[in-house]
Amino acid sequence: WDFESIRTVDPWGTEVGRRFRGGLRRWNMTVQWWLAAYVHRRGPRRYPVLRNAWTMLASAYWHGLHGGQYLSFLTVPLWLAAEAAAEAALGEYFGIPLERLGGWKGSLLRGGQWFLKMRAFEYLSMGFVLRGAAATLSFWASVHFCLHFVPL
Repeated sequence: WDFESIRTVDPWGTEVGRRFRGGLRRWNMTVQWWLAAYVHRRGPRRYPVLRNAWTMLASAYWHGLHGGQYLSFLTVPLWLAAEAAAEAALGEYFGIPLERLGGWKGSLLRGGQWFLKMRAFEYLSMGFVLRGAAATLSFWASVHFCLHFVPL
């Protein structure tokens, strides 16, 4: 056994990485591995949003029976789909993947992606802080469900 077998969080990757998906993978990595190996791979390959929802539902159950957590976890597939669609659209528009786009445009777009990822993590964390579905929905309503509309 070594440190990598028990390390559960990569703070640098979680905080500094620009992608929503990457931030998820670097948080609670031992559970992420288990979910990928035993839940995600068994989901419907043709429907990635359903596959991600299936995985997030299992993760929500893993964390306990708190409605706010379920709401947060089941919002994750929306953000994953939006990120994939935005990266594909930008890649098609510029003719190269976002990570290879140079100059101020590339820096601005990657910085914007990181900024949105961090706001989404903060927004979705309220399901864990407040725990209850009613309290979480009340908070999200107080900010007009803004980070549900952005990925849409």
